[in-house]
Amino acid sequence: MISVHLYWNNICILHRQELAFLEQIKTRLKQNGIDLTVTCFGLGYGTHMSDYLREPEAVIPDMIVSTDLEVFEDERIFDRFKGDLLPLADLIPQKKDPVTAALRRKASLLPYLAIPLVFYADKRICSGSSPLSFDTLCESKTPPVFGGISNSAAKTVVKALWQSKGSQAVKTLLSSAVITDMPIQAFRRVQTGESSLALVPSVYALRADGISTAALWPADGAVAIPSYICARNTIPVIAAAAVVKELFSQELSSFYVKNGNLISCAPESPCPDFSSLTSQEHPPLRVLSEEFLSRLSAEEFYQIYQSITSH
Repeated sequence: MISVHLYWNNICILHRQELAFLEQIKTRLKQNGIDLTVTCFGLGYGTHMSDYLREPEAVIPDMIVSTDLEVFEDERIFDRFKGDLLPLADLIPQKKDPVTAALRRKASLLPYLAIPLVFYADKRICSGSSPLSFDTLCESKTPPVFGGISNSAAKTVVKALWQSKGSQAVKTLLSSAVITDMPIQAFRRVQTGESSLALVPSVYALRADGISTAALWPADGAVAIPSYICARNTIPVIAAAAVVKELFSQELSSFYVKNGNLISCAPESPCPDFSSLTSQEHPPLRVLSEEFLSRLSAEEFYQIYQSITSH
């Protein structure tokens, strides 16, 4: 029996159903000689995975599935185990489409899912001649709202703007925007009229009624909050591949797409329905590039992010 310890910090809004799928996966893997143990982090568990892995005594697992992107983007964490990682993205088949290709990073990080962040807005601010775009958020007369101040949602929004417009634009945005604890709170602020423009997961934005509220794909692309799978060389490649095969199953992939309006990178996964947001076959995504991430140190990022968001 091969033992595999997996750390899991994935999509919180679907987590109850995720747990049921994980139990089924553990049962099937055990029948094939793999004993999978799963430790969860994130909402409801008291600790984000990145916060735990920053601790000097943190135990590094055999595999990770995480949308807590600081695990991979904060070099103080990632440098601890990156040299042990298997090149999963070179070994495991993925969906052959431009979206999955855009989400590709290192060979050691296998793209799994992505949450597209789109606009949910008061219909009255959508009547202008210029389409709403992500890059102009920092110049908007309407203070935008977005959520996930302590997780990857808000941090990725900030990094995406930093990548395209620079650190000064980030400072301008953070000084005017409202950043809520969770993305659903940003959605509710527009729903209740407290705010008029929010950047939220598409699954929330699609609740727009088209009368008083509208759901819009940013003209310059939706910010993608991806999750990645990685595996260390502490387990055989065949065991890591067996776990990924289960995570890429058509049943689980369809569940994510249909219930969360997520983008799945599994080879046989369906495409989410963005028809009410965009007419493009492959909606443009804004993703963080490897080149940008290699230049942005965690110390520099947090110096600006925490100095403004902690007030």
